[in-house]
Amino acid sequence: MNNDKKIAMNNLAEKKDLHELDNSLDIELEKLKMKIKEKDEIMKALHQYNDIKDATQEVLGRLAILEGVTVAEMHRKYNLLESD
Repeated sequence: MNNDKKIAMNNLAEKKDLHELDNSLDIELEKLKMKIKEKDEIMKALHQYNDIKDATQEVLGRLAILEGVTVAEMHRKYNLLESD
């Protein structure tokens, strides 16, 4: 086999390796994008949860004032954990 054929075969093998690497990197990039999307969805859900929790605590606080009891008593009355 002459030198030109060896060079051509080496170039072809390198192109194949680069193509496989490119495909592999595309797959990894898609996985990372999915993780970012999942993280963003979790963060959005946590913000919604915190907003609802804050509103609930506000209502419990106002009810406690109206009933002349503590917020802790309201938690017990409605079977809520005090950490909620």
